[in-house]
Amino acid sequence: SLAAELKALADLKADGTLTPEQFERAKEAVLSGDAIPDGPADGDDDEPPGTSANNDVADAKRENLGYMRFWSSAFTPFEKGTLGMICPKDHHLEWREHLAASKQHDGASLRDGLNGTYETEIVFAALILGVNFSVFFSAVDEDAYAAVRDLRASSARFWLVVVGYFSILMAWVSILGVYLLLVCIAPVSDTNLPTFIRSSSGMRCLMAPNITMVAMFYSTLFFYLLAVLVPSEGAGVLIGIAMFALLGTFCVMFTFMTPLNVAVNAGCFADEPAIPPMDLAACTSDDVDRALRKKALDNVARFGMPKGPPGFASPPVAFLSHLYSSGSSPLRKTTRARRVFGIKKKVAAVSGALH
Repeated sequence: SLAAELKALADLKADGTLTPEQFERAKEAVLSGDAIPDGPADGDDDEPPGTSANNDVADAKRENLGYMRFWSSAFTPFEKGTLGMICPKDHHLEWREHLAASKQHDGASLRDGLNGTYETEIVFAALILGVNFSVFFSAVDEDAYAAVRDLRASSARFWLVVVGYFSILMAWVSILGVYLLLVCIAPVSDTNLPTFIRSSSGMRCLMAPNITMVAMFYSTLFFYLLAVLVPSEGAGVLIGIAMFALLGTFCVMFTFMTPLNVAVNAGCFADEPAIPPMDLAACTSDDVDRALRKKALDNVARFGMPKGPPGFASPPVAFLSHLYSSGSSPLRKTTRARRVFGIKKKVAAVSGALH
């Protein structure tokens, strides 16, 4: 097993049979699933049989699997730009198609995932709706309404009203979209849910709330900034804090870009292990991350990038089939109780937001 091989290599290193460099090469070969040559590597006559790794593996560890290489090879042109940070991958059509295909034999799990995600979104939208209503009527005065009536687009008060009202509408439309989605999938049986969701009509229903949620989030962000900056007439300290907040937002988005990409392209949605099983206690976090990035890069090189409009690009069907069809198990019968419209659990939170 992988754990036994790693333990054997550690023992060889401990008794001095392997040098640290030889140990790292052999360990990298084991983690990547490559066979370890039975003989010594070229130019390393002292290396015992069965412990050397291919030099290409070590080169990949140093260069080919770096984050810049991953960014340039695994990210779509849309993700490489600023828009990639504004709209993360979990809001793309590609993410939904991977989710539906990966759960094609487990409709109950797919339902739990969809209900959990969209129930959280409807609560978030309800909270934003309640807060934005309060901020809007507190921050907007008669001068702001006059700027809108006179169409003074150069005035910050004009945009305070426009952006604030837009954020309120997007919050309401988000609640409407998520509610209709939950109502739509509620009566569909677990057996037919993966097929229904995988259809183009089902995918459009999943994507509609995503669009309004993204619009709601960023319009709300800028609305809050304007609600503070307009009354202060552009105080320098507040402008600096606002810029720092925007920078922090983009830093958070950037942090999640690579993990979201790895989750999709490495096949982490599948029931089977995305990479060869390893003893996580015997590996560093960098070892695991490197193995996942290598798997993702190999899949992208083999099957290619999603094709289509930004955010609505579909992954290659051959890629989905490779990840979720090969070795798939027949339809599983589950005995666990089906959740009955779990949104009831969050009624109190929504009611509190609106009142």
